[in-house]
Amino acid sequence: MNFSLEQLEAFASAVEAGSFSGAARKLGKAQSSISGLISNMEIDTGFDLFDRTSRSPVLTHEGEILLREIKAVLKSHENLVKKVDCLIQQVDNEIRIALDEFAFPRDVLVQVLAEFKEEFPTTSLLVMNCSHNEAYRLIKNERADLAITLSKDDYPEGVLFRGISHTHYCTVAGTNHPLSELDQVSPEELAQHRHIRVTDSLAGFRTYDSDLSTNIWYTDTCNMMLDFVSQNFGWAELPMHLFRSNKAINRLTTIHQSVSFPHNVDLIWSHEASLGTAGEWLIEKLAQVGKALVK
Repeated sequence: MNFSLEQLEAFASAVEAGSFSGAARKLGKAQSSISGLISNMEIDTGFDLFDRTSRSPVLTHEGEILLREIKAVLKSHENLVKKVDCLIQQVDNEIRIALDEFAFPRDVLVQVLAEFKEEFPTTSLLVMNCSHNEAYRLIKNERADLAITLSKDDYPEGVLFRGISHTHYCTVAGTNHPLSELDQVSPEELAQHRHIRVTDSLAGFRTYDSDLSTNIWYTDTCNMMLDFVSQNFGWAELPMHLFRSNKAINRLTTIHQSVSFPHNVDLIWSHEASLGTAGEWLIEKLAQVGKALVK
């Protein structure tokens, strides 16, 4: 037997409204049309879907069993319609975003994505945490569609970028670290203590580009860096948004001689990327929100 979409909508609406007349008003049909659609379903199935002995129709046992399946079919149809509409409007089916949390606040991205899910409910997202140069490689190797990262002087060929913000860094140590007890901290004193630095899985140890200390620990996550510093394992250079927002803030302090310095933040994507409506929306929204952060 084949049920029409019209029959399924009439059935589900009658259940939701609590009456055939309520379903008729909801669907913009005559009550007789709703009754006829449901009666035909009952004829096809061979059993009653509603008990009509009371003033308002009540689902029978069989009707209760079918209700969940019918709702699932209607939801699938709704999703199909939305997906077709998105294809017509060239909305991205999926988008991969790489985020460097040392460049851009994670909570701000989440706020943007809260709006995104309302604007583009059918687009799937993959958000990846990337540090150091990992974001550039993901874009270059076509494993990410958009990346939010610290600016580079020279981007790989085929990588497009848009400056969206900048972030300030400060030098921090744990509240019980020896450096936190000093009024003035010189580079020579920094060199006597362990430096906690960020890296990525490919770069690994980055001893070649540090002249502040020969004793260095590395990590590729901001949370691990914060743990290391708050546990007094060493000192680090952290973006202000991480220092201010993280729960470890009460265990960290800025080293007094350090001057906050800015890093530009870019949104990057591949020249070969075929970003649709959703991708273009993200670029514009992130640029708008990023500029508001520096005001």
